[in-house]
Amino acid sequence: MTKKKEHDKEIQEAKMLAEEYKDNMQRIQAEFENFQKRTEKEIHAFRGMANAGIIEEFLPLVDSLGEGIKQAEKSNNEEMKKGFELVQKQLTQIMEKNGVKQIESIGKKFDHNFHECMLTVNEQGKDDEILEEFQKGYTLNGKILRPAKVKVNKKE
Repeated sequence: MTKKKEHDKEIQEAKMLAEEYKDNMQRIQAEFENFQKRTEKEIHAFRGMANAGIIEEFLPLVDSLGEGIKQAEKSNNEEMKKGFELVQKQLTQIMEKNGVKQIESIGKKFDHNFHECMLTVNEQGKDDEILEEFQKGYTLNGKILRPAKVKVNKKE
């Protein structure tokens, strides 16, 4: 073989090796980007679940505020009612900002995924219609924190 042919062969091998390294580098870079995205998603999910425990501890407070409003209405104490409503509104805004939503119940069709039936009655109205809510239910980013405890109309 002549020196030129040997040199051309070495250049060709070097080009193939460089192409192989380039492909490997691109694949590793793509895998790393996917790893970063997956890690960010997992961290976000973890934070959401960590928040769930804290938020669940606040739900009795939300219930107590609602009960305080009812008691203020019964005693015709408008100032106390307004105070409770203001605190309830602020707490609701904080919870909503963090992905918490109240489950709508009254007048809706019973859904075992979101509601817990505490009592069934046979009254006028639609079958499986929720007539009363004993305790509000909440979701956190679409996942159930606490189901709503309800009274359901059942036609026999």
